[in-house]
Amino acid sequence: MIGPAMRFVEFIENLALWIACAALFAMGLIVTGSVVGRALFNHPIPDDLLIIGLLMVCVIVMPLAYVERSDGHIAVTIIANKLPLRVQALMMASGNLLFGAFLGTMGFMLAKKVPTEITQNLYYDGQLDVPTWPMKVVFAFGVAAFLLRLAINTKRHLSAASHPQKQDS
Repeated sequence: MIGPAMRFVEFIENLALWIACAALFAMGLIVTGSVVGRALFNHPIPDDLLIIGLLMVCVIVMPLAYVERSDGHIAVTIIANKLPLRVQALMMASGNLLFGAFLGTMGFMLAKKVPTEITQNLYYDGQLDVPTWPMKVVFAFGVAAFLLRLAINTKRHLSAASHPQKQDS
């Protein structure tokens, strides 16, 4: 039985996934529009490469929590699968903690810069003067959702390490 808190976490993860899908679709539209505009009217979409690069942040970071929930990350387990369940669970928990510390530090440092960038009205130089802070907020949100999922999975792995017969798949 899934409680309301877990349903909310899963809603956030699914929402982040769909936002990433929309960003990927928007990237395709921008590329197509820019190519058609350049070919037919000799005018591409202004700052198309910058916008695509910024949307790539969304496409990469937003689905991380969903992928972690479905255990979809690439893992080499040739040796690890032969170890006892307790050791496997402890290895997963320690990997989660290390990766959470690494990515969490990056997310924290970027999120810390956002208020300054908003007050200083910083933007990327180009025809559209795209502000710098929105994708930093998106990155921080994606990392926060991922860290929440990592915490949930780490708790599950630690529980499995202490009670290997009660391990839930």
